Amino acid sequence: MINQSIVSLVNAGTTSYEDKDTIRLAVIEALDRINASELLHPGQTVLIKPNLVSDVNYNKQAGTDCLYTQPEVIDPVVEYVCRALKGTGTIIIGDAPVQECNFERIRGIREIIEKYQKRITDIKLLDFRELVSVVDNGVHKAKINKDAKGKIINLGRDSAFYGENDGTLEKLRITNYDPRILPKHHKGEIQEYYISEYALKADVIINMPKPKAHRKAGMTGALKNFIGVNIRKEFLPHHTLGSVESGGDEYLKKNIFHDVQSKLLDEKNILESECNFLYARMLRYPIRALSAVIRLMGPSYSEGSWYGNDTISRTILDVNRAVLYANKDGIICDTPQRKIIILADMIISGEGEGPLMPSPKPVGMILAGTNPVCFDEVVSTIMGFDFKKIPAITRTRDKKGRLALGNGEVAVISSNSSKYNGKSTDVLRESDLLYFKPSSGWKGHIEKL
Repeated sequence: MINQSIVSLVNAGTTSYEDKDTIRLAVIEALDRINASELLHPGQTVLIKPNLVSDVNYNKQAGTDCLYTQPEVIDPVVEYVCRALKGTGTIIIGDAPVQECNFERIRGIREIIEKYQKRITDIKLLDFRELVSVVDNGVHKAKINKDAKGKIINLGRDSAFYGENDGTLEKLRITNYDPRILPKHHKGEIQEYYISEYALKADVIINMPKPKAHRKAGMTGALKNFIGVNIRKEFLPHHTLGSVESGGDEYLKKNIFHDVQSKLLDEKNILESECNFLYARMLRYPIRALSAVIRLMGPSYSEGSWYGNDTISRTILDVNRAVLYANKDGIICDTPQRKIIILADMIISGEGEGPLMPSPKPVGMILAGTNPVCFDEVVSTIMGFDFKKIPAITRTRDKKGRLALGNGEVAVISSNSSKYNGKSTDVLRESDLLYFKPSSGWKGHIEKL
């Protein structure tokens, strides 16, 4: 017998965040369709994990409605949880956005905290990042957030990186961070992530992604959104240095200009970490010149921003395993340690060059679920993407038994729209799909034909 996982899809009837009451009703309906209230009980610790990513959309003409989970969607989720907890327990709203994000400038979330302080014993907003940066004239100046708390979790042989040779692991990279740090946490049976203590202490995590196209991962959904519970980005491999031809996945074909640029970026990141900002600034100019040369040579994607990236999908899988299976002490267990509820803000989603430069895609939907794999299969299909071509999703189906995520379940949609209700992803009609524009590195590959 095939086990089914319900993914609710509610047509909200609006694509404007000014329609707060309409959105509130859609959120409640989406949660009720997956029986979310049955997972919430008085006295619990509940983490609400929005997709806050950045306070600035680097697509200057697009605004932030398509960038991060909007407060008009977070608010009714908090209300829903407050009602279930009956004034007891703890609610935490937290995320670890990009290092240069100004957390205080993210719209509307502190107001939510103030609104519900009289209804719940303990509610707080937390910036999970241990390392926060300010960009000054092209260089990152970092400082430590002493309020951040986390535990280092070693997945060891359960990591998707286990078994890779040391030479490959030494080439793991994440943009704008000291390249010497990441390989220390990924070598042999040391496969470490730095997970927020607040996620580990949670009885329930409400995962609130902002579905959008993503340059490295293909799309942002429930699986990708959990990257934000890791409090130090230097633990998170995003790509592997070099071309596919040379054993990396940064770009396809070996290119001397690419190779030199990557070495200079490494050097710039090292100089920034050592507070040698003068020389770091000087390196910007040859890096920019090389970027211009590379662009003139035709499509060639830097830093793993294309469908051939085989690194970020492993990181996403690993972090999801850690979040689901690590206990409060950071020890990996054989059974899930907390419940997961997913509620996605698709009133306005993002297409094109997400996650930091998306263009708005008005959708007018709220989606919810309890299985992140099934959820992402539905969301990516609705977006017009073929989830079988998205490694961050397909990898989750590779491993059954210990630390499994998909559990062999098949997604079935519950909807207030007859064209979606009761259907699985394989029977949705082409006319029912929304056909998001993928990022340039995924164009011609990810689309559902």
